[in-house]
Amino acid sequence: TKGGIWKTNNLSAGSGATWTRCVSPPRTQGHAFNINVLKNGDLVVSFSARKPTSGTSFTASSGVFYSTDGGASWSDRTDAAMKYYTKGVVIDANDTTGSTWYACTFQAWGSGVSGNLPGLFKTTNKGLNWTHILSNSHVNSCTINPSNPNEMYVGTEADGLLYSNNINSGSPAF
Repeated sequence: TKGGIWKTNNLSAGSGATWTRCVSPPRTQGHAFNINVLKNGDLVVSFSARKPTSGTSFTASSGVFYSTDGGASWSDRTDAAMKYYTKGVVIDANDTTGSTWYACTFQAWGSGVSGNLPGLFKTTNKGLNWTHILSNSHVNSCTINPSNPNEMYVGTEADGLLYSNNINSGSPAF
């Protein structure tokens, strides 16, 4: 819970730079995983899983969060199936509006955890609605080929490197 997102406005001061902690997004418990800055300055971040002890279940503190004011306030853009073990969030650089994001998820385990889905989720409206486009793989990361916006590579925990050449279709094949 002591983690989070910190920022500075005087990085050029080197070791004399001052850092301030941003307000924590709702539900999170300090496990910021990815921080993305959109072209307009908005922030899109993922917070990853938290399992306080080996004998406890995961907490519902994971997901994707969006800030339009530099981290002073946050909107929770997390699908209900992503609240326990979201890894990264990737912004599609081919979408000039910054509206297309991909969320990588694992399956949480432990008593009391249900409804959490592993795989890859996609949104085209900045997280207001998500589609689960890859199921049953624990997805660590994904990347879109900068030379071909239809190609995506997906890194998984146990299924190896997956590939899609139709990521922009309604039901991409991997």
